[in-house]
Amino acid sequence: MKPTLILSLCILTSAISLAQEKREILADIKSKYLLIRELVDNNTLRQYHSDYTCEESLEKGTLTFYYNSRELKHIIHQYTQGYVSYKDEYYIWDDQLFFEFSTHKVKYQDYEKNRKKRIQKIDVTLTLEERFYFHNFEPIKCQFKDFETRSNRAKNPKTNYVKNQITDCNQASRVIEKYNVLLEYQNMTIDDSCILPRSIARIVSDDVIYSNLGKN
Repeated sequence: MKPTLILSLCILTSAISLAQEKREILADIKSKYLLIRELVDNNTLRQYHSDYTCEESLEKGTLTFYYNSRELKHIIHQYTQGYVSYKDEYYIWDDQLFFEFSTHKVKYQDYEKNRKKRIQKIDVTLTLEERFYFHNFEPIKCQFKDFETRSNRAKNPKTNYVKNQITDCNQASRVIEKYNVLLEYQNMTIDDSCILPRSIARIVSDDVIYSNLGKN
């Protein structure tokens, strides 16, 4: 057998093996995620909950840690600032972050002509979502989606029916940094909430997000 053919077969075999390994890791992540979601939804896990207000930005938020006995399984950080709301979720197994899911919603008002050619005010919500899958703190898959709902539509898109877009993982280190900062607030009173890390700040330009907020 020619050396070039042997090399090609080796490369193909290696690629197939790596793809199979990635599928197995993602399947394991899904199983762990579903188990933690079931425990959270059934109020099985012990919770440590903090509410806060950041006086500098008038931001309000909550930070909740979920434990199975003493083992941290889940963190939810929710906060609102004016028309914008955020929700960052972290899923942990054996002290390792394996999945992060963030939702960023911007509410504003727009104007459209109705069937009678009259201008009417429309309530609009722009939703941005990001998902990071980790294995040994290394990102193995990163996704993003965005969609818009409008009050004058009979049918609006729902997140389960909006396709995720595969993106590069250059924001993964930021996710790890946010996670490590939040870990420090376990069993602690939040004295200066203004320094807590935020999500999806730069995926879409601030100019794009906030350009319509003055239309109400």
